[in-house]
Amino acid sequence: MTKMLPGRTLLRIGAMLTSLAGLASGQENAAAGTWGFVNVRYDSRSSSSIYTGYGWHRAFAMGGVVHNPRSGYSELLGGVGFTLKTGAHADHWLAVASARAGEVSLAQMFWLPTVRTGVVTTRANVKWTVAYEGRAAQKLTIAPVSITLPVARRLSSGVAVDVQAAERARPAISMGPQLRLKLPRASLAADGLHDVTGNASRLRLFFASAF
Repeated sequence: MTKMLPGRTLLRIGAMLTSLAGLASGQENAAAGTWGFVNVRYDSRSSSSIYTGYGWHRAFAMGGVVHNPRSGYSELLGGVGFTLKTGAHADHWLAVASARAGEVSLAQMFWLPTVRTGVVTTRANVKWTVAYEGRAAQKLTIAPVSITLPVARRLSSGVAVDVQAAERARPAISMGPQLRLKLPRASLAADGLHDVTGNASRLRLFFASAF
């Protein structure tokens, strides 16, 4: 059985930045002192997830659960990270985490940038997974990268692209439209994705809140 590294002490405290929608609000709260976030994702074909975390200034601890009821895959993870700005219109969340999936222990790195250029906003959720021991394949997932622009006071639309690559496997690429609704201290998003390397479509819903 593969054993967790000392990062196990972080497990169940936190992992993963979450996605896309709560980044800007969390960045604003970071300078004020304590803050937190929660993110829920539903996917009609792939894994769904729940992440939550607590931060102090620009550092945070996070915890998450990932589950795919169709394949039976489950993952429990925890980690720490920080936020930073690069220029007036670019925010980044960075984190490292330990994860447990069945008998396999994993190290994970996350990068979530948000870049605003005029009315266009580009977001990405990048995750790199490497097993501590054993022969589990390394995985790189960008789920998704999106480009949106406002179409109404609180509504934005654009395109989302998913890329999943793993050792000894063919990359999978999905793309489709994205809608985003801004709420007070929260946001909703929906993607309709089609697998361009196969013949499958799926719906993905996001809810994110920063407080």
